[in-house]
Amino acid sequence: MASGRYWRRQNTSVNIIVTGGFEPNFAVGFIKGLAANGVKVCVVSCDETAPRLEEAGIVHLNLRGSQAGERPFWVKLGNLVCYYERLLLLLFRHRGATVHFTGTFRNKFILWDGLLMNLCFRALAGRYLYTVHNVLPHSREHSRFFRWVYQRVYRIPHILLVHTGRARRQLIEEFDVPESKIRLTSIGLNEEMPVTALTPAEARSRLGLGAQERVILFFGKIDEYKGLDLLLDAFERLDVYEARLVIAGGFRSQPYRDRIHSQLRRMERKSRVSLYERFIPNEEAEVFFKAGDVLCLPYRHIYQSGLVFLGPRFGIPMVTTDVGSLREFVGGEFGIVTASNDAAGVASALELFFRNPSRFSREEILAQAQNYRWEVVCRELVPLYASRSSGTVSFAVSQTSSESGCRSDNLYIAAREKPCSKLEGQRL
Repeated sequence: MASGRYWRRQNTSVNIIVTGGFEPNFAVGFIKGLAANGVKVCVVSCDETAPRLEEAGIVHLNLRGSQAGERPFWVKLGNLVCYYERLLLLLFRHRGATVHFTGTFRNKFILWDGLLMNLCFRALAGRYLYTVHNVLPHSREHSRFFRWVYQRVYRIPHILLVHTGRARRQLIEEFDVPESKIRLTSIGLNEEMPVTALTPAEARSRLGLGAQERVILFFGKIDEYKGLDLLLDAFERLDVYEARLVIAGGFRSQPYRDRIHSQLRRMERKSRVSLYERFIPNEEAEVFFKAGDVLCLPYRHIYQSGLVFLGPRFGIPMVTTDVGSLREFVGGEFGIVTASNDAAGVASALELFFRNPSRFSREEILAQAQNYRWEVVCRELVPLYASRSSGTVSFAVSQTSSESGCRSDNLYIAAREKPCSKLEGQRL
């Protein structure tokens, strides 16, 4: 049997950030923002965030491993079991600490993630915070089952953090969440995307674009709710000389990919569309944003978009549909919001932009964006952590491998008496 010392309570004057592998750029930016304000944390990281946290000198423990999806279900399940077991033991040994879950609960495991793990976080934490990125998951807004589940999810944490006033109102009015339980905080500027001395002319040269072309950029993961098909319809009717549409990103759904490719084949202006169908790493994003004249976000529905806080990183103006809380951030200083959320509305807004593109100065956008730096955004959150963070952050665990997706360390060995080495290098 494992020695009793492995089950003793360790340091509770600490803040544990559990990212769940969610959006590495968001997670790292947020954590760096807390650190810049003097909040000491230990992060439950994954393979994608671990090197960046290491470089920033932030204490972390890589329990999540890698997350690519090319494995059989049983392998993924084994990796998840390993992760959950180690995470719960970590929280048990530091029970009473402040725990902040900044990820999302997966739809496939919503009863386990959203209810059981959620309850475990609450039971083991002295204070439990949960960031609500979307009040209901994408494509589940009209599901009675998911609404029933999230009615219970939101009762569990001590504090809920939301990014928009709309989400705050929805929690209060539709989910009966007490107003005192909610903290409103913006998403921060995506400072994980590197910015170099690359000029717009050089960026266009790399993409084979002409200096006189009017470049509309659609960037990021492609899914139906993001409205690329609406943008293609709008582009067909667009009355803008030398207009060029650049699409950069990978598809989340094969049926939607097939639909978009079919639409592209039928387009009269398909020769004016450039498609970069792949994941765009951070290091390449600058080329697209500096080559573009305007970033278009033709969403069908959204609460808030990380792209709203990526575009200003490069000073690019935006055209967005009027959904969710996009108007709160885009309207006025950062771009144009459409009058209607259809192809005609998107086309009209783009034409309005190109009639006077100098109306939006990249320098002014860059200056305004400084108000959304993570260091600034996180400043108001310090009281949620500061009273519980003192001294040096340390954990009674020691990793022995840097390559395993389900690593062996003293914490895990204490619980199972042997490492989970068979899952080495596998991804979820």
